[in-house]
Amino acid sequence: MGGIKEAELPGLGKKYQVELESGESVVVVIYDEGHRELFYFPAHESEPAFSVTLTDQEARQIGSIIGGAFYQPKMLERLEMAIAELRIEWLKVAPDAQVVGKSIGDLHLRKNLGVTVIAILEEGQKGKKKTAAINPGPGFVFAPGQTVVVAGKAGNIEQFQEMATGKGA
Repeated sequence: MGGIKEAELPGLGKKYQVELESGESVVVVIYDEGHRELFYFPAHESEPAFSVTLTDQEARQIGSIIGGAFYQPKMLERLEMAIAELRIEWLKVAPDAQVVGKSIGDLHLRKNLGVTVIAILEEGQKGKKKTAAINPGPGFVFAPGQTVVVAGKAGNIEQFQEMATGKGA
């Protein structure tokens, strides 16, 4: 595999180009607004054979599928048993969410919901995300506009999603 090339697209987002072993390439453009465009380039071609535009949610679902969250090849069967139900979601905290002003410890997220907060992202300069906390402790307090990266089983994530966004899955 030739690797991944990353390029900043000022005012638009980021572009990732993946060179495949076959000589083909796939380009993913992630726009700041959240949608993605995928482009497939046959080997030795400078124009894409086709492209697809995905919403943020569609891209995450496809990413989960490709990453093996829904199906693991037989050779990974043992690993599947350990993480078959694992789901990771990025959820933006709504201004009137139940979690606002409460800490991870106050909510007893692991004990009550079985979810783990992996990271908290906040808006930085020029609207870019910055990491506020990686693996935040029980004293971390949720605020509106934060993006919470959380892991757990699908049903548990949905419960936390309601608390953080006010919307179900």
